[in-house]
Amino acid sequence: MQDGVNSVLQEEALVVDPALKAALVRLRAVKSQRPTGAEPRELADWWEKIADVLDSLAAVFLFEDDRVKAAAEAEAARARADEIR
Repeated sequence: MQDGVNSVLQEEALVVDPALKAALVRLRAVKSQRPTGAEPRELADWWEKIADVLDSLAAVFLFEDDRVKAAAEAEAARARADEIR
């Protein structure tokens, strides 16, 4: 016996923009590569990579507030990299 719930959920599944999905996957990948016990230069380089990913997210977010926040976080990540250097 089927109640129809599964078929309704499948029909109304959210579709994520492929560019947004790719940027989020990249963010997870870069975050997972954070160096531990590394030289300051390696950590600064990692913060630069995080900033680049956040910039790419800012370019594909749908809402302006999200774009502004991602851009601000990218700027903060670059400032962190500069502090470390």
